[in-house]
Amino acid sequence: MKKERTIDLTLETSRLILLAGDQVLTYKRTIIDEIMKSVDTLSNWIAFFNNDFDSNKLDEFIKKTTDLHTNERYLRYFIFEKESHRFVGSIVLQDIDTRLPSCEIGYWTVAAAQGNGYMTEAIRFITRYLIEKQHFVRVEAYIDVKNVKSIATIERCDFEREGTLKNADLSADQSTLINEAIYAITTPVYFK
Repeated sequence: MKKERTIDLTLETSRLILLAGDQVLTYKRTIIDEIMKSVDTLSNWIAFFNNDFDSNKLDEFIKKTTDLHTNERYLRYFIFEKESHRFVGSIVLQDIDTRLPSCEIGYWTVAAAQGNGYMTEAIRFITRYLIEKQHFVRVEAYIDVKNVKSIATIERCDFEREGTLKNADLSADQSTLINEAIYAITTPVYFK
């Protein structure tokens, strides 16, 4: 029996609004503009932003990632400043396993919004939401060991480093093998 997804599509922190699903399409132009300004930074760590990246691919990406009917184990939030509605980044919950429940979290911030603590705020909020409201027992992140800013962010969010996976993936430009640090927040599990 498959569990229905009941994760909220709108979440709010003190400074941010996190939106998922087709409500994001209202902000598509703003998202495309901010990401296009940030491609040079994002392409260092995320393969999607390499290989002939352009606004058409981004438009397709937004449509695909907001279609909840085709993404059963995947949910992407687009993050906006609450006051200005300026797009600041994205968090994805992927490999959602409803049996446990658990997921992997991925995240990135557009260049203009970096250094403001937005991603730390968003990760802390969504992790607490998943554990307290959705009863997740594990939220994990895989990060290139050379991505020291991302590692600092996840550590500020109280994720624990569980180890290093050697030769675990390819670099964002697909040219070399990388080692990945695995971080997680877990909750105690009691069997009755």
